[in-house]
Amino acid sequence: MSKSVGFEVSLNGDKIARAGIDKQNYVVNCIIGAVHRKDGSEELNLYVGGMDSDIENYVSWQGGELEVGDKIVIEVIDSNFDAPTYKGVTYSEEELRERKLIYFYDTPCLLDNFLLN
Repeated sequence: MSKSVGFEVSLNGDKIARAGIDKQNYVVNCIIGAVHRKDGSEELNLYVGGMDSDIENYVSWQGGELEVGDKIVIEVIDSNFDAPTYKGVTYSEEELRERKLIYFYDTPCLLDNFLLN
């Protein structure tokens, strides 16, 4: 992929978003989730989001709850992206470096705890 790609997402014939990040390093995804828990609580939802990988900034577009019978259409697109409706915290280069070092040094401990449990 030499050009940024994203997704035009429609719900029941209505366009929700043209989700995409016009950069070289990015993540864009559409997640449709159905959850039923032991306590009887349930979720049925659509999430459209991603990350500007250059600055590790999470973004999202309109999503929301779904109902049985909803029709979702996802088209792969490569231009005219909508601005995200949510942008996470943007960190300075120094803050990013510090966060990466913390993650790097904490990962072995997290892995040990995972393997022991």
